[in-house]
Amino acid sequence: MFLWTPVLLATGVAAYFAVGFEPSPMILWALAAVLTGGYVALRQRGLLAPLTAGLLCLALGLAAASLRTHLVAGPVLDKPLAGQLVGRVDAVEETDTGGRIAIIAPRSFAGLPANRLPRRVRVNIRLKDMMIEPGAVVRLRARLMPPPEPVMPGGFDYARQVWFEGLGGVGFAFTAPEQVEPPDGAAAMLADMRTRIGARIREVIGGTAGAVSAALVTGERAAIPKAAAADLRAAGLAHVLAISGLHMMLFGGSVFWLVRAGLALVPRLALSYPIKKWAAAVALVGATFYLAISGAAIATQRAWIMITLMFVAIMLDRPALSLRNVALAAIVILLWRPESLLGASFQMSFAAVVALIAFYESETVRRLTSSPNRLGLENLPRRIGAYALGLAFTSIVAGAATGAIGAFHFNRVAVYGLAGNMAAMPLVGIVVMPMALLALLLMPFGLDAPALWVMGAGVDGMLRVAHEVASWEGADSFVADAPFLALLLLVFGGLWLALWRESWRYLGLAPMLLGFALWGATPRPDVLIDRDAALLAVRATDGRLVLAAARPAYTAEQWLRHDGDNRTPGEAARSPDMNCDADGCVYRQAGRPIVAFASTLEGAIDDCTLADIVIAKVPIPPRIRRSCGAELVLDYFDLWRGGATTLTFGTDGGIDIATARQMRGARPWVQRQFANRNQ
Repeated sequence: MFLWTPVLLATGVAAYFAVGFEPSPMILWALAAVLTGGYVALRQRGLLAPLTAGLLCLALGLAAASLRTHLVAGPVLDKPLAGQLVGRVDAVEETDTGGRIAIIAPRSFAGLPANRLPRRVRVNIRLKDMMIEPGAVVRLRARLMPPPEPVMPGGFDYARQVWFEGLGGVGFAFTAPEQVEPPDGAAAMLADMRTRIGARIREVIGGTAGAVSAALVTGERAAIPKAAAADLRAAGLAHVLAISGLHMMLFGGSVFWLVRAGLALVPRLALSYPIKKWAAAVALVGATFYLAISGAAIATQRAWIMITLMFVAIMLDRPALSLRNVALAAIVILLWRPESLLGASFQMSFAAVVALIAFYESETVRRLTSSPNRLGLENLPRRIGAYALGLAFTSIVAGAATGAIGAFHFNRVAVYGLAGNMAAMPLVGIVVMPMALLALLLMPFGLDAPALWVMGAGVDGMLRVAHEVASWEGADSFVADAPFLALLLLVFGGLWLALWRESWRYLGLAPMLLGFALWGATPRPDVLIDRDAALLAVRATDGRLVLAAARPAYTAEQWLRHDGDNRTPGEAARSPDMNCDADGCVYRQAGRPIVAFASTLEGAIDDCTLADIVIAKVPIPPRIRRSCGAELVLDYFDLWRGGATTLTFGTDGGIDIATARQMRGARPWVQRQFANRNQ
């Protein structure tokens, strides 16, 4: 039953984020306290004990999420502002175009009072050949905006994500940063070391392989060319770029192996002392160093917690890899960073680990993938076969466990992911990560170039594999949005299958099959309208979207992705049924309502006489709105208040209207002025 504790905690966290209002933290913690007392009183009362424990886990999940939300609360910009920005640089990352992305903690900006100044902002500095050091205080002119809202109702909420990162604004710089104060402090030294390590790796290896190699060590991914990232994603190798459990295990595991092997060379130590525990302690220090230089992203922190539990288990003579340790890691993360539950990274990493441990608990699987203990050429074929079979099993099981989650979040399926992982992962595990460790050990002495050359060759081989697999027809397939219920059934069925030991575990296949059956059951909207009234899309009779324009490109790309459509915005904007002129666009197709997208007030007035639905980029006065012959009229202020909007035509002739702000509710990360207007 202990293995279900993080599942119930996660259910409480999910319930907190699902409601459309902000629950009182005092009430939630009072509920948790009452249930704690109830559990203590009823822990010996048969069925009442697990029931009370389950309710307590749900309450703790709710309370932890609420507490975390209020602990990270900070000012957020409510409108775009431009002016002089002065602040300390928390982090810097080089982009593939030679610019910089800086996270800055403002001291002053555009005359804002201190109580309205965001704690941190993200600034894109497109200028090349300029210096900006982590820890320094800089001055520059910038334009900052509130974190963007979802591009459609129910879409990814970037503002919610950055709320928990302490970011209150995003934007770009007009001028190069001018250093006001030099870097100081331990955090600045660590950030500077990370930047120098990344620069050294890119300099020695060079090219795309250098950018990818630096990302594997420092977590700086902005310098990776988009084409290379697309190839890795299509080949099912995108997980290599995110420093998570794989990298932490390879890095920490390499340290553990090297230290233990070195100590084993001294017979007196090997026979008289617990060198395995010593190696685990040193490996834990190495993993912590890797966490620090990699930027300590949320996914990396989760991986560090998991590997810490593993090494501590070794030092305590406990099994290093077990579902109980995974459950402990999940509990720690859910109580410490409850918002992690919402991210695909958390869901996919834990799904893969749980599935792999449950799979390898089978005696048959362990026998097939075990290598002979004795060395020698006669055992080499069996060792190679066991490694290949283990790699294939791992790729299949991890791919099956994470495929649906990835498709739900990213609307993509890497069809040939097994081939990509089978070909590339031996390079990552045997060449790339061990050479990365060796390069870091030799870097202080200036002897890292040979190790980096070998690492670069391994990364280049991985990129060649990714490019080849990505070139296969249908390698990167798109899938349309699925209902949340489908994902919920798949995850619940998978957990039931993996966590139980009795024969009833196979009942988990039933909800999984139902989840797959419901995958395409989400009703798709017939009209999509951008949050800034800058773009319109209408669904044609063939089921595909027709765009009024190809820009804003990001919004258009996201709409097509959510629709499972692999066309480019330019291709989706070409249709004889969408006619545009200086006053706007009109969509006409037999059997469908006429939809007008007016750019001017004069165009909206003309559209009122012929269209069933009028959407205007400009405000429409009440007098004109009342006299308009259209069934539905939405103007700039309607979209300003509601955000991105969708229209779905009912079978009874009605129109169902959904807005992004309506679905987001009145939460701390939703701008208050908009939330209040919707109530």
